[in-house]
Amino acid sequence: MICFNTKYWPLVYFYKNDTKMNETAFEDYKKTYLQILLKCKKEKCQIILISDLNNQNKLDIKYVMKQAYFNLKIEKFNKKYVKTVCVYMNDKNFKKILDMYFSVCPPYCPYKICETYEVINQFIKETNNEVYNTSIFSNLEINTINLEQNDEEYKKIKEELKKEIEDEMKTKTVNKKNIKNEISV
Repeated sequence: MICFNTKYWPLVYFYKNDTKMNETAFEDYKKTYLQILLKCKKEKCQIILISDLNNQNKLDIKYVMKQAYFNLKIEKFNKKYVKTVCVYMNDKNFKKILDMYFSVCPPYCPYKICETYEVINQFIKETNNEVYNTSIFSNLEINTINLEQNDEEYKKIKEELKKEIEDEMKTKTVNKKNIKNEISV
């Protein structure tokens, strides 16, 4: 399953542990990620997301694609609340999987594939002019204690996100019809 560490906010670190991914675990991932976005919204801040792909012994492509489509749906919120993404990865073979992911969900902020924590630190400094020691994540730890675990609030934000996405889709549809009408005039 996908594990998050938000202990060193606004750094958000996530990795996959040895537990096999399934639908329940994927729903938990989505719930936690939306809680992170909710925290950003409430605090009016952005996160630096560090995705650790080094423990991906048996990566299920199905869930990589589900994650890509999920992030595509919430792209507006990722653009607003995610400042930088560092993909911590030593195995170059995963680059093909990342290419597949980005073919569905193009990058929405500066990102870099980094082989070491030092490279992550340097990228964050160059991109955001902020200094962090990301090696604090070397002991893989699950820690989301600073996220609100309010199911009602989660349902509310989920509905808000759904409504905003639907409204955005309606707006795009109306804009396409207007453009089509202008072209045919």
